[in-house]
This record gives sequence, structure tokens and C-alpha cells, in this order.
Amino acid sequence: MNTRKWLIQETDNEKCALLERELHILPLTAKLLYIRELDTPEKARAFLNKENIKFHDPFLLKDMDKAVKRVVSAIEKRENVCIYGDYDVDGVTATTLLYTYLSDKGVNSRYFIPERISEGYGLSASAIEKMAGEVDLIITVDTGITAIAEAKIAKELGIDMIITDHHNCREELPDALAVINPHREDSEYPFKQLAGVGVVFKLLCALDGNTEYICNKYAEIVAIGTIADVMPLVDENRLISAIGLKNLINTSYPGLNALMRHSGIIKHGRKKKILSTTVGYVIAPRINAAGRIASASKAVELLLVKNEDEADKIATDLCLINKHRQTTERDIYEQAIEMIKSGSGED
Repeated sequence: MNTRKWLIQETDNEKCALLERELHILPLTAKLLYIRELDTPEKARAFLNKENIKFHDPFLLKDMDKAVKRVVSAIEKRENVCIYGDYDVDGVTATTLLYTYLSDKGVNSRYFIPERISEGYGLSASAIEKMAGEVDLIITVDTGITAIAEAKIAKELGIDMIITDHHNCREELPDALAVINPHREDSEYPFKQLAGVGVVFKLLCALDGNTEYICNKYAEIVAIGTIADVMPLVDENRLISAIGLKNLINTSYPGLNALMRHSGIIKHGRKKKILSTTVGYVIAPRINAAGRIASASKAVELLLVKNEDEADKIATDLCLINKHRQTTERDIYEQAIEMIKSGSGED
């Protein structure tokens, strides 16, 4: 017998009634919108009519002008740039996005993603010290907002640093050349819920000056990172995800096509319908498994690879790594259940 009870979230009857009247929708639809914090007619209309959503001016992000000036200089001088990323899907897609853009511009780019188990999360002082004399500029993606000490070390070594991140800020920010984060207290940016890859997307829009071009070229990469990081699919996130999911159907990325074949999204040459749940439960776990079990660099390689045979090999490896992750998690779960049943959970 199922003894679970549904927990019904409370709603404001007056606000729901207003949504019903203004939008000509059913009571249940009004309640669903309300509990998703779309509690005014204006917010609800913006959500329901994504065609009316517009991308915000990237220069509303604090320090964007400084970052653009420095990156343009790096492009013109063909400087050595290191992209310092994170090992989750957001970090992997953000790393891929910036690396691809800078490489296409002729910059001597490299990327560094720490090993989850041996090197841990965030910027590493030792990693930065190893870059001395080899790197002119470090750009962080999806990380770095708390790297006070590491930014200081980079500065002492003569390495410029631009931080792009989306995690909550502390009162003190790193002493970097530019710190781009929609959560900055002094930020005037109207949308705070960008993923790390979303912040990099805004940087590319500012650098290129053509948001439509950048969006059409990279939308599927930005969408995967945004959805995988469980960012709310409203405002800009909703727009970029809608475009990205559409682009995934005919994506030109060999690695993504290979991954979709190996994961069953493509069968007999035909793609199933691709939804946000397809990304969240099928594509993202296979990309994420690399950073959890092996090296996130393999996932970046998948998104960068141009050769279809090599893409197929990497996709095969990622699917095997993901199966290993699933088996490991299942074993841990079963062990935990046995420990609870036997009363030996003290160890």
C-alpha cells in the first residue's frame, strides 16, 4: 500500500484569479504559473510568449567593458590564454565555448580543468604558478568568484586574470582585471540566473557584437550547460535553451551526434524529439560522468572533436564511464541500505 502523501503548495487565491482573468487561462494553469514564481500577468506573459523574450545588453554586466578590452588585446597580439574551467557540465560547456571562440580568432588558447578527486574544486595556486612565463591571461569560467588568494598570486606572477562566474559572491571580490558575475551587488544586469556558460555566452556576445550570430553558432552548447546546471528556464535561459534544443536536432558537432547515437536519441538515422529532459537525463549525465569518475577533459574533447571516428570513440568511452558511475552509485546505495538494516551505520 502506498502511504506517500502529496504536499500541495499553497497559492494566493487573489493573484491566481488575476492570472486567470488577464491571461484567459484555467485555474490549474494559473496555480502552476504562480508556484513557479510567475505570479504576475507580466511575468506569466513573458514566460508563455518566448518569442517576445529578448537578450539583454551584455555590457550591463559589471566589468564587461574591461574584459572585452583585454580579450581584444589578447586576440590582436596572439597572446597565450588559459581558460580555467570546472569539471561539471556547466564548466565543460563554458570551457568549450570560450576555447572554440578564441581559437577561431587565432589566439594561442589552452584549457585547464582540475581533476575532481586529486585537485579538488576551484582555482589552484599550484596550477597558476605552473603557468608563470607561459600564459599572459587566465580567464576563469564557472569558477573563481571566491579565489582571493589565487587572484593575488596570478597578479604577483604578472598574469592578468578575468573571472567569469555565476555563483553567489562574497563581500570581497578577487583582485582581478575584471570580475563578471550577475550576482555582484553593484551589478545592474536584469537577470541573475545565468549559468556559468551563460555568462561566457554574454562575454562572446559583447566581443562579437552580433548576438544573433553567436546564438545560432553556439546555442546547443549553451543550452546543455544551462539545463544541466538546473538553472530556471525563464528569461534569457528559456530563449537560449529553446534555440539550443532546436539546433541539437541538426547539430554540426560530431561529438554531440556521436553521443546521441550511443545514448539512443538517434536510432536508425532518425532523432527522437529532443526536450530539456533529454538533455537533463540522457546527454548531461554522460558528459558529467567524465568529471566525476575520470577526467573532464575527455568531455571537452568530445565537444571540440572534428573527426567523426574520433568522436565515436570518445562517445563510447563516455557512455562506458557513465555506466561505471551508475554501477558505483547503485553499489553505494545498496551498501548504505544494508548498513541501515543491520544497524551498523556507525562506520
